[in-house]
Amino acid sequence: MEYWLDVVEPYDKLSESVDVTALGVEFSENSVLNSQYEHAVEQMFNVMVERFQKFWLHNDFLYNWSNLKKKQERCLKILHNMSNTVLKTLKAAYVNNDKNGIEASTGTKFKAFLDLLLELSTEKGAFNDLEIREQVDTMIVAGHETSANVLMFTLVMIGSYPKVQKRIFEELHDFFGNDDRDVTKQDLSQLIYLEAVLKETMRVYPLVPVTARWLDRNVKLKNYTLTAGRTCVMLVYGVHRHAMWGPDAEEFKPERWLDPATLPHSPNAFAAFNIGRRICIGKSYAYSSMKTTLAHLLRHYRVQADHKKMILKCDVLLKPECGHFISIEKRENVNF
Repeated sequence: MEYWLDVVEPYDKLSESVDVTALGVEFSENSVLNSQYEHAVEQMFNVMVERFQKFWLHNDFLYNWSNLKKKQERCLKILHNMSNTVLKTLKAAYVNNDKNGIEASTGTKFKAFLDLLLELSTEKGAFNDLEIREQVDTMIVAGHETSANVLMFTLVMIGSYPKVQKRIFEELHDFFGNDDRDVTKQDLSQLIYLEAVLKETMRVYPLVPVTARWLDRNVKLKNYTLTAGRTCVMLVYGVHRHAMWGPDAEEFKPERWLDPATLPHSPNAFAAFNIGRRICIGKSYAYSSMKTTLAHLLRHYRVQADHKKMILKCDVLLKPECGHFISIEKRENVNF
């Protein structure tokens, strides 16, 4: 049996796991994380892109009088109401000692990221409520859709390259055989080729294709000096396809990640999770969750796709506008 799937929509279970791990709460369709909130996130991204494209709105005075600014304020009201609600609820639970960690399947307890922030805030005064709310905003927006979209791109690429898919399945079969057991932490560290495929997908299709930094000091380059007080924009999409990756920079080759000698010398050549002090705080967790999802899926299903049919659009995130469909077929035996 073969099915056609539109894989651009976020994976609900993956999003829920991010919510539990980062915030210590679960969101259902009827909770605060609803369609209104998701629409506000999308609208905020559109506001950012539109302001960037219209150079006259770079001026704060003009922007503050624009309709775009009013649209931004409406969206922020929805977003901040969401994060304030989460923060207020968990802070009250923390103060009342009603929340002492979530019981994991192993019988041990862990603390969500937000619990740790509240603990530092209450006991050491490390953060105020505004700073914690900003962290909540980051976790919700950055963690809700990003991993799901990376998985979407990865499945499209795997479905486009049968030899890559065959090698992934062989690696999975070597570790799991015909056993349908769960994926352990030890398994994840051994799935080297699967991780190489994830990294190569993020190199070819970086989810955040453009990043910006405010310069707190002068930065001297080879022929120019970037002066302090300005905003510097880096095209991650271009960096990932730069000549330093070799003559095959435009090609999808997961094997490049298996030999460090074939990679660029600079560790900043790969910026899928950003670089420097502002690198994605959820990087390790993202790798673990995505590898686990792919390991379960590809043990039981074959996928087919054609990345050449994808037409991309770029706002804040890189997304396909069309051509991102895959077909999925149940595996009946271990043969590819």
